[in-house]
Amino acid sequence: MNKIIINKTVKLTILFILTNSILLLFQSCQSNKSKSEKYKDLDDQLLYENFIEVEQTGVNYKIPSPMEMFIFLKKADAPFLNNKTHKTQKCINYISKKEKAINFGIYSADLAYCSVFGDFQQTLIYFKTIKQLADNLGLHEGFGKQMATRIDKNLTNIDSLMEISADSYYKANRFMEEQGQTDIMGLMLVGGWIEGLYLAIESVNDINNSPITERIADQQVLLENLLGYLQKNQNSDDITKVIQDLEQLQEVFDELYFNDENTIITKNQFVNITNGVKSLRNIYIN
Repeated sequence: MNKIIINKTVKLTILFILTNSILLLFQSCQSNKSKSEKYKDLDDQLLYENFIEVEQTGVNYKIPSPMEMFIFLKKADAPFLNNKTHKTQKCINYISKKEKAINFGIYSADLAYCSVFGDFQQTLIYFKTIKQLADNLGLHEGFGKQMATRIDKNLTNIDSLMEISADSYYKANRFMEEQGQTDIMGLMLVGGWIEGLYLAIESVNDINNSPITERIADQQVLLENLLGYLQKNQNSDDITKVIQDLEQLQEVFDELYFNDENTIITKNQFVNITNGVKSLRNIYIN
Protein backbone atom coordinates (compact mmCIF):
# COMPACT_ATOMS: atom_id res chain seq x y z
CA MET A 1 0.00 0.00 0.00
CA ASN A 2 1.23 3.47 -0.73
CA LYS A 3 2.40 5.54 2.20
CA ILE A 4 1.33 9.17 2.51
CA ILE A 5 3.13 11.54 4.87
CA ILE A 6 1.48 14.89 5.48
CA ASN A 7 3.72 17.87 6.21
CA LYS A 8 2.22 20.00 9.03
CA THR A 9 2.05 23.18 6.96
CA VAL A 10 0.66 21.36 3.96
CA LYS A 11 -2.25 20.04 5.99
CA LEU A 12 -3.72 23.53 5.82
CA THR A 13 -3.85 23.37 2.03
CA ILE A 14 -4.24 19.69 1.21
CA LEU A 15 -7.74 20.24 -0.20
CA PHE A 16 -6.15 21.78 -3.21
CA ILE A 17 -3.60 19.10 -4.08
CA LEU A 18 -5.41 18.75 -7.39
CA THR A 19 -4.34 22.12 -8.66
CA ASN A 20 -1.24 23.35 -10.36
CA SER A 21 2.34 22.22 -9.37
CA ILE A 22 1.48 18.52 -9.20
CA LEU A 23 3.88 15.62 -8.79
CA LEU A 24 7.24 17.36 -8.81
CA LEU A 25 9.91 14.79 -7.97
CA PHE A 26 12.56 16.67 -6.07
CA GLN A 27 14.95 13.89 -6.88
CA SER A 28 14.58 14.58 -10.60
CA CYS A 29 16.15 17.35 -12.62
CA GLN A 30 14.98 20.86 -11.92
CA SER A 31 15.06 23.86 -14.24
CA ASN A 32 18.43 25.61 -14.22
CA LYS A 33 17.14 28.68 -15.99
CA SER A 34 17.81 31.99 -14.30
CA LYS A 35 14.89 33.88 -12.72
CA SER A 36 14.13 37.55 -13.03
CA GLU A 37 15.99 39.32 -10.23
CA LYS A 38 12.98 41.55 -9.62
CA TYR A 39 10.93 38.56 -8.45
CA LYS A 40 13.71 36.40 -6.99
CA ASP A 41 12.68 36.93 -3.35
CA LEU A 42 9.04 36.23 -4.18
CA ASP A 43 9.97 33.03 -5.98
CA ASP A 44 12.23 31.87 -3.15
CA GLN A 45 9.45 32.40 -0.62
CA LEU A 46 6.82 30.44 -2.52
CA LEU A 47 8.48 27.80 -4.66
CA TYR A 48 7.84 24.30 -3.34
CA GLU A 49 7.91 25.18 0.37
CA ASN A 50 5.11 22.76 1.26
CA PHE A 51 4.46 19.29 -0.02
CA ILE A 52 2.76 15.96 0.45
CA GLU A 53 5.20 13.10 0.29
CA VAL A 54 3.94 9.87 -1.28
CA GLU A 55 6.10 6.78 -0.99
CA GLN A 56 5.29 4.29 -3.76
CA THR A 57 7.30 1.15 -4.46
CA GLY A 58 10.42 2.71 -3.01
CA VAL A 59 10.09 6.05 -4.83
CA ASN A 60 9.23 9.24 -2.96
CA TYR A 61 6.92 11.60 -4.84
CA LYS A 62 6.81 15.10 -3.39
CA ILE A 63 3.70 17.02 -4.39
CA PRO A 64 4.02 20.80 -3.83
CA SER A 65 1.14 22.69 -2.26
CA PRO A 66 -1.11 23.70 -5.17
CA MET A 67 -1.97 26.93 -3.40
CA GLU A 68 1.49 28.19 -4.25
CA MET A 69 0.70 29.01 -7.87
CA PHE A 70 -2.31 31.11 -6.94
CA ILE A 71 -0.49 32.80 -4.06
CA PHE A 72 2.29 33.55 -6.53
CA LEU A 73 -0.22 35.09 -8.95
CA LYS A 74 -1.70 37.26 -6.22
CA LYS A 75 1.68 38.48 -4.95
CA ALA A 76 2.76 39.17 -8.53
CA ASP A 77 -0.27 41.50 -8.82
CA ALA A 78 -2.05 39.29 -11.33
CA PRO A 79 -5.73 40.17 -11.85
CA PHE A 80 -8.47 37.97 -10.40
CA LEU A 81 -10.11 36.40 -13.43
CA ASN A 82 -13.36 35.15 -11.96
CA ASN A 83 -14.85 34.98 -15.44
CA LYS A 84 -12.25 32.40 -16.48
CA THR A 85 -13.03 29.70 -13.92
CA HIS A 86 -15.13 26.69 -14.85
CA LYS A 87 -18.91 27.17 -14.77
CA THR A 88 -20.46 25.24 -11.90
CA GLN A 89 -23.76 24.72 -13.72
CA LYS A 90 -21.98 22.38 -16.15
CA CYS A 91 -21.41 19.90 -13.34
CA ILE A 92 -24.63 18.04 -14.16
CA ASN A 93 -23.41 17.37 -17.71
CA TYR A 94 -20.68 14.96 -16.61
CA ILE A 95 -21.79 11.35 -16.84
CA SER A 96 -18.73 9.10 -17.05
CA LYS A 97 -16.30 8.46 -14.21
CA LYS A 98 -13.54 10.08 -16.26
CA GLU A 99 -15.54 13.27 -16.79
CA LYS A 100 -16.51 13.49 -13.13
CA ALA A 101 -13.00 12.85 -11.80
CA ILE A 102 -11.22 15.28 -14.14
CA ASN A 103 -13.73 18.02 -13.46
CA PHE A 104 -13.52 17.34 -9.73
CA GLY A 105 -9.88 18.35 -10.10
CA ILE A 106 -10.74 21.38 -12.22
CA TYR A 107 -13.36 22.63 -9.77
CA SER A 108 -10.97 22.03 -6.86
CA ALA A 109 -8.43 24.29 -8.54
CA ASP A 110 -11.10 26.95 -9.01
CA LEU A 111 -12.02 26.68 -5.34
CA ALA A 112 -8.40 27.28 -4.37
CA TYR A 113 -8.14 30.20 -6.78
CA CYS A 114 -11.26 31.90 -5.39
CA SER A 115 -10.08 31.34 -1.82
CA VAL A 116 -6.70 32.98 -2.39
CA PHE A 117 -8.27 35.99 -4.09
CA GLY A 118 -10.91 36.37 -1.38
CA ASP A 119 -14.08 35.49 -3.27
CA PHE A 120 -15.53 33.56 -0.35
CA GLN A 121 -19.06 33.22 -1.69
CA GLN A 122 -17.75 31.62 -4.86
CA THR A 123 -15.57 29.39 -2.70
CA LEU A 124 -18.68 27.99 -1.05
CA ILE A 125 -20.34 27.46 -4.41
CA TYR A 126 -17.35 25.50 -5.68
CA PHE A 127 -17.28 23.43 -2.50
CA LYS A 128 -20.90 22.44 -3.03
CA THR A 129 -20.13 21.54 -6.64
CA ILE A 130 -17.20 19.40 -5.56
CA LYS A 131 -19.41 17.72 -2.98
CA GLN A 132 -21.89 16.79 -5.69
CA LEU A 133 -19.18 15.22 -7.84
CA ALA A 134 -17.69 13.48 -4.79
CA ASP A 135 -21.04 11.88 -4.04
CA ASN A 136 -21.34 10.72 -7.65
CA LEU A 137 -17.85 9.23 -7.54
CA GLY A 138 -18.60 7.36 -4.34
CA LEU A 139 -16.28 9.49 -2.21
CA HIS A 140 -18.31 9.32 0.96
CA GLU A 141 -15.69 10.84 3.24
CA GLY A 142 -15.03 14.53 3.78
CA PHE A 143 -17.83 16.24 1.87
CA GLY A 144 -20.89 15.90 4.10
CA LYS A 145 -23.43 18.51 5.16
CA GLN A 146 -21.59 19.16 8.43
CA MET A 147 -18.45 20.21 6.54
CA ALA A 148 -20.46 22.47 4.23
CA THR A 149 -22.07 24.12 7.25
CA ARG A 150 -18.69 24.76 8.86
CA ILE A 151 -17.45 26.39 5.67
CA ASP A 152 -20.58 28.53 5.43
CA LYS A 153 -19.96 29.83 8.97
CA ASN A 154 -16.33 30.73 8.23
CA LEU A 155 -16.62 32.33 4.82
CA THR A 156 -14.80 35.50 5.85
CA ASN A 157 -11.97 33.71 7.67
CA ILE A 158 -9.51 32.45 5.08
CA ASP A 159 -7.36 30.53 7.59
CA SER A 160 -10.32 28.70 9.08
CA LEU A 161 -11.75 28.03 5.64
CA MET A 162 -8.51 26.48 4.45
CA GLU A 163 -8.16 24.32 7.56
CA ILE A 164 -11.74 23.06 7.35
CA SER A 165 -11.35 22.31 3.66
CA ALA A 166 -8.05 20.54 4.34
CA ASP A 167 -9.74 18.20 6.79
CA SER A 168 -12.44 17.53 4.24
CA TYR A 169 -10.12 16.60 1.42
CA TYR A 170 -7.77 14.63 3.66
CA LYS A 171 -10.62 12.29 4.60
CA ALA A 172 -11.61 11.85 0.96
CA ASN A 173 -7.99 11.22 -0.03
CA ARG A 174 -7.54 8.56 2.63
CA PHE A 175 -10.78 6.93 1.50
CA MET A 176 -9.57 6.71 -2.11
CA GLU A 177 -6.24 5.28 -1.01
CA GLU A 178 -7.89 2.62 1.13
CA GLN A 179 -10.25 1.68 -1.70
CA GLY A 180 -7.40 1.45 -4.21
CA GLN A 181 -8.97 4.04 -6.52
CA THR A 182 -5.72 5.25 -8.07
CA ASP A 183 -7.41 5.76 -11.44
CA ILE A 184 -9.81 8.33 -9.96
CA MET A 185 -6.94 10.06 -8.14
CA GLY A 186 -4.88 10.26 -11.33
CA LEU A 187 -7.73 11.83 -13.29
CA MET A 188 -8.33 14.38 -10.54
CA LEU A 189 -4.65 15.32 -10.54
CA VAL A 190 -4.74 15.93 -14.28
CA GLY A 191 -7.84 18.13 -14.04
CA GLY A 192 -6.31 20.24 -11.30
CA TRP A 193 -3.00 20.64 -13.11
CA ILE A 194 -4.66 21.71 -16.35
CA GLU A 195 -6.89 24.27 -14.62
CA GLY A 196 -4.09 25.78 -12.57
CA LEU A 197 -1.89 26.14 -15.65
CA TYR A 198 -4.79 27.58 -17.65
CA LEU A 199 -5.48 30.28 -15.05
CA ALA A 200 -1.79 31.15 -14.90
CA ILE A 201 -1.64 31.49 -18.69
CA GLU A 202 -4.71 33.72 -18.71
CA SER A 203 -3.03 35.97 -16.10
CA VAL A 204 -0.10 36.89 -18.37
CA ASN A 205 -0.34 40.33 -19.95
CA ASP A 206 3.21 40.68 -21.23
CA ILE A 207 4.93 37.46 -22.27
CA ASN A 208 8.39 39.05 -22.27
CA ASN A 209 8.16 40.76 -18.89
CA SER A 210 6.27 38.56 -16.48
CA PRO A 211 7.41 36.26 -13.65
CA ILE A 212 4.27 34.21 -14.37
CA THR A 213 5.70 33.30 -17.78
CA GLU A 214 8.73 31.79 -16.07
CA ARG A 215 6.52 29.83 -13.69
CA ILE A 216 4.58 28.47 -16.66
CA ALA A 217 7.84 27.32 -18.25
CA ASP A 218 8.61 25.46 -15.02
CA GLN A 219 5.58 23.26 -15.70
CA GLN A 220 7.77 21.40 -18.18
CA VAL A 221 9.33 19.41 -15.33
CA LEU A 222 6.03 18.99 -13.51
CA LEU A 223 4.37 17.58 -16.61
CA GLU A 224 7.13 15.03 -17.07
CA ASN A 225 6.67 13.78 -13.55
CA LEU A 226 2.89 13.85 -13.71
CA LEU A 227 3.17 11.57 -16.72
CA GLY A 228 5.58 9.34 -14.83
CA TYR A 229 3.11 9.01 -11.97
CA LEU A 230 0.22 8.21 -14.33
CA GLN A 231 2.28 5.61 -16.18
CA LYS A 232 3.04 3.88 -12.89
CA ASN A 233 -0.70 3.75 -12.21
CA GLN A 234 -1.88 2.97 -15.74
CA ASN A 235 -4.71 0.69 -14.72
CA SER A 236 -7.61 1.82 -16.90
CA ASP A 237 -8.45 2.90 -20.44
CA ASP A 238 -9.27 6.36 -19.08
CA ILE A 239 -5.75 6.81 -17.70
CA THR A 240 -4.25 5.51 -20.94
CA LYS A 241 -6.18 8.08 -22.99
CA VAL A 242 -5.22 10.92 -20.66
CA ILE A 243 -1.56 9.88 -20.89
CA GLN A 244 -1.82 10.14 -24.67
CA ASP A 245 -3.36 13.63 -24.31
CA LEU A 246 -0.57 14.80 -22.04
CA GLU A 247 2.16 13.30 -24.19
CA GLN A 248 1.04 15.56 -27.04
CA LEU A 249 1.32 18.56 -24.73
CA GLN A 250 4.71 17.32 -23.54
CA GLU A 251 5.99 17.49 -27.12
CA VAL A 252 5.22 21.21 -27.08
CA PHE A 253 6.97 21.73 -23.73
CA ASP A 254 9.98 19.75 -24.96
CA GLU A 255 10.76 22.57 -27.36
CA LEU A 256 12.01 24.54 -24.35
CA TYR A 257 15.00 22.21 -24.08
CA PHE A 258 16.39 23.65 -27.30
CA ASN A 259 16.50 27.23 -25.99
CA ASP A 260 19.83 28.83 -25.18
CA GLU A 261 20.74 29.50 -21.56
CA ASN A 262 19.43 33.06 -21.71
CA THR A 263 16.02 32.13 -23.12
CA ILE A 264 13.47 30.59 -20.82
CA ILE A 265 10.59 30.56 -23.28
CA THR A 266 9.96 32.27 -26.62
CA LYS A 267 6.76 33.99 -27.68
CA ASN A 268 6.03 31.25 -30.21
CA GLN A 269 6.57 28.55 -27.58
CA PHE A 270 4.28 30.35 -25.15
CA VAL A 271 1.57 30.55 -27.83
CA ASN A 272 1.95 26.84 -28.62
CA ILE A 273 1.73 25.88 -24.94
CA THR A 274 -1.30 28.13 -24.52
CA ASN A 275 -3.05 26.53 -27.47
CA GLY A 276 -2.27 23.04 -26.19
CA VAL A 277 -3.51 23.72 -22.67
CA LYS A 278 -6.69 25.43 -23.83
CA SER A 279 -7.40 22.61 -26.27
CA LEU A 280 -7.13 19.97 -23.55
CA ARG A 281 -9.19 22.00 -21.10
CA ASN A 282 -11.94 22.46 -23.69
CA ILE A 283 -12.00 18.70 -24.29
CA TYR A 284 -12.28 17.96 -20.58
CA ILE A 285 -14.94 20.51 -19.65
CA ASN A 286 -17.19 20.08 -22.72
